[in-house]
Order: sequence, then C-alpha cells, then structure tokens
Amino acid sequence: MEIKSIIADAPLFRNVSDAVISAAAQACAERTFQKGGEIDCAEERLCLIVSGSVLVSGAGKGGALVLNKLCAGECFGVASLFGSRCGITAVTACEKSTLLLFSQKTVEELMQADFTFARNYICFLTDRVGFLNRKIAAFTAGSAEKKLARYLLSLPAENGERRLPVSMVRLAAQLDLGRASLYRAFAFLEESGQLTREGKTVRLTSADEFKKIYGGTMK
Repeated sequence: MEIKSIIADAPLFRNVSDAVISAAAQACAERTFQKGGEIDCAEERLCLIVSGSVLVSGAGKGGALVLNKLCAGECFGVASLFGSRCGITAVTACEKSTLLLFSQKTVEELMQADFTFARNYICFLTDRVGFLNRKIAAFTAGSAEKKLARYLLSLPAENGERRLPVSMVRLAAQLDLGRASLYRAFAFLEESGQLTREGKTVRLTSADEFKKIYGGTMK
C-alpha cells in the first residue's frame, strides 16, 4: 500500500482533502524499528504506525508502567508534539515496526491548509484525555472494581450490551464481595465514565479500552 493510502486511512486524516494528504505524504519521514527498539520521543514528532505495534509506557513505582499498546493505523506523539513529553518515558517496538514521522512544522501547515485535519486532531486529543482519565481511575480502583470489571468482560455482549445473569445478591456472592462493596464498585465504574447501567443491562463505554485497562476477563 502506498504512503498516501496509508495516511488517508488514518483517523487523523479522515475526510481531509487529497491535496493535504499528498502534502503529508511528501513531508513525512519513514523509519523502521526492530523488536525491542526504543523509539526516541525527545524530538517532537507525530508518529503514525504503518505496520507492527508499540508499547507506550510512563513512570511508575518499581519501574515503567504500560499505558497502552498501539497497532498499525494508530498514532502517538499527538499530545507532546507542541510541548513536553507529557510524562511518557518510553515507546518501544513490540515487533518490527514501520512508522511515518511528521514534524511539528508539517502538522502546523496541515492544520492551516485544512480545518478538517485540525478538527480531527482536537477530537483525537479529547479521546486520549478520556482514555487516560479512565486509566487513572483503573489504577486507583480497589480490588472490588477490578473483580467486577473482569467479570463484566466475561459476559457475552449483544449490540454492545451485557446482561447480568444473576441478582446483585448472587453476583456479590460469586465475586466474594459484600453487597455494599459491589454497589460501590458499580458506582465507581459509572462515575469514571467506563460504563452505564440500567437494571441488569450494562453497556461498556469502550470494551477494547476496558480490556486494555483491566487486563482481560476472569476466564
């Protein structure tokens, strides 16, 4: 797939004019990193993953704390492009990965040339802020919230909804929680924007992010 098609398929460039996509393709630099290679974030660059995947890590007690895993078609460096590194300590290739790199000057020119690109950029940043807020909520969650989150992930989903198969009393017993702890866990996940609940029907804000945050199901 040629570079123009790769760029056009990325969410940041959705509905952007062909002229701007062509300009982006001419201005970007292509680099390949081997598995385990650290991608230098010291220089301000917007990075679009062409192939492979990377881990984004931040500082944490006892070592690096994995914040996210990004795959082909996703971007990083969006928040830090116009300032500091925003606390990110490392971006590491999980496998052989090819990236397209865009300088701050290039991104500024693209924003000036097409408002749609600027709007996409702002929307992307808004989504990332939401994701990080939910990640912070997960890091501060107690064991009850984590047990509940993993249980919910184990339930079958239909049209984005999960149906609790048992009463709250039975569920509390299954999770080895007190009823009050179970209700607080639901309240925590709702207030942090990670799910909505109506009776026995639960809808996760983003099942994929839920999996990344809580590390899979109880199975």
